[in-house]
Amino acid sequence: MNFSYWGSICLAVFVTLWLTDRRRFLNGYFFTASAVCFFIAGWQWLEVTQAPWMQALLVMIKLTFTIITPIALILFALACIIYSRRLVRETGAHLEYRLPEIVGFIILGILVFTLLNLFVFHNSAIWILLGLFYVWMAYFMIGFISYAVASLLDELPVHYSVDFIVILGAGLLPDGTVSKILKKRLDKGISTYRKQRKRGIHPQFVVSGGQGTDEIKPESQAMSNYLIEKGISSTQIIQENKSKSTYENMRNSQVLMVEKKPFYRAIFVTSSFHVFRAGLIAKQLNSTMTGISAPTSMHYLPFAAFREYLALIVMFKGANLVALIVTTVGYLIYCLIIH
Repeated sequence: MNFSYWGSICLAVFVTLWLTDRRRFLNGYFFTASAVCFFIAGWQWLEVTQAPWMQALLVMIKLTFTIITPIALILFALACIIYSRRLVRETGAHLEYRLPEIVGFIILGILVFTLLNLFVFHNSAIWILLGLFYVWMAYFMIGFISYAVASLLDELPVHYSVDFIVILGAGLLPDGTVSKILKKRLDKGISTYRKQRKRGIHPQFVVSGGQGTDEIKPESQAMSNYLIEKGISSTQIIQENKSKSTYENMRNSQVLMVEKKPFYRAIFVTSSFHVFRAGLIAKQLNSTMTGISAPTSMHYLPFAAFREYLALIVMFKGANLVALIVTTVGYLIYCLIIH
């Protein structure tokens, strides 16, 4: 198979999709696929090279990958467990904070079972079952990589004039003030606003967030108070105080902006890990809004990215279910042919 040819096709499809709309999950998949194809093509080219030093290098690389891959999986699983317990210790025993730990134990369990079958059971049926688990693991790992790639490709600076800057809510502290995550979103919105003002543009803020069951006021009110404290005029702030989810943030904000200016241009501000999914939701609502990202604390980013990918799996649950079924059937057919 000519992997350089397929890599070029995937790259061409990626460029086409990305230039027409960067808010696509497929962007990450096609970019990742092109990178993998070009890597395999390069590997094949090296394999046919007759130079002895090149052949020795390839053998060393193969041995390294053979040793590093299981070690990397073990370290990843341990990192998930340790990180999850740290989150629980620092923020409380919420079920969602336990998810990385559960994933870590599942990976360790699969690796232990692999070793048991290798040295104790020697059962071919177990090998097939373990192979299926590894195929599923690879599917979700490729999906996560594609999400990460698509998120990075989605983050471009805004060089055009906008009418509105939408700030997505992110929870309040017990005293009703903005949380650290929300503060970073607001600060990013303020810096974007000031850049627009330097160009002679006067966009309005749309602060979007309702009142949670554990909050003493709507998030939009706390956000508005923070903006006013930072020197933003109250006349430049529109409050959207009904939303309880990202989808409602986008939908309700869109309604308010259309009422003010039917043919508006807007951007939304949210955390770096959240920009991509929020952009997909905006696209579902037929909005032209694109996002800019506020920085995320490094200690929180792994969990946030993990949770965001789970949300994307649920968002595209139909497509993921079909893909898993097709992958599973294809793998089982392959096993039947081999045996």
